[in-house]
Amino acid sequence: MERHFLINIFGLFLLITLLSCEEQVDWDFKPQENGKLVVEAIITNEFKRHEIRLSLSYNDQNGLPLPATGASVFGTDGQNSVAFFENPNEAGKYLSALPFAAQPDIIYAIEIQWNGETYEAQNEMIPVYPFNPMTFATVGNTDSLRVGEVAPIYSPDEQAMYEINIDWSHLSNVEPNRAKLFFYTFNTVDISQLFVPTKEIVVFPKGSIVIEKKYSLNDDFAAFYRALVLETEWQGGVYDENSASLPTNISNGGLGFFGVSAVLSDTLIAE
Repeated sequence: MERHFLINIFGLFLLITLLSCEEQVDWDFKPQENGKLVVEAIITNEFKRHEIRLSLSYNDQNGLPLPATGASVFGTDGQNSVAFFENPNEAGKYLSALPFAAQPDIIYAIEIQWNGETYEAQNEMIPVYPFNPMTFATVGNTDSLRVGEVAPIYSPDEQAMYEINIDWSHLSNVEPNRAKLFFYTFNTVDISQLFVPTKEIVVFPKGSIVIEKKYSLNDDFAAFYRALVLETEWQGGVYDENSASLPTNISNGGLGFFGVSAVLSDTLIAE
């Protein structure tokens, strides 16, 4: 009995050791057909001039996307339409001609005419649930802080994206004195999410201004962000998944996503 127990313990130890081993892999990246239109667009229930960013896909892992300029961009709720005009000071960024706020139970659509092609997408907003204000934690024996609890990584009832903007420029003119962080709640749990690689901790002084925003995500929008973090933030851990193309709702071979979200916002002083 004792020998059988020892054999089982040894086998379990060996299995854990094998699973935790890391092997260096030289990835063979094969360039795909690039120069495709990439759309980044979120319309929310905030009354403001909304923006759509257009760029081109590229091969270089560390490269910068080229803006897609000269496009004609329109948005519609089925009854009213609004044009988006390119910002003369920021190529590839298109702003709605008028401020507006998205409403529930309406299907919104965008149409983009660029380089002789037409791209379309549509999406619908779902409600956003109330959220508890985030917490802060001290860093060692210092007066500095870091982000504590923000959002559950899993919820069967909702999916959401949290955008955290931290600003301490009024306390220090030494850059960096601003930071932006994103957190996500999905209704699935991935092994890569549980064993996420270590990330750099953002440290900031007490008295920093923190703006927390929570965006509602419908199933399609959540699937896009889940695939995105699988390829970025959750890569490099023990249990990486095979890379795959991100889902998209842009027609005609376009990339990216057009989403419509309800948003809650809260402003905190980090203490």
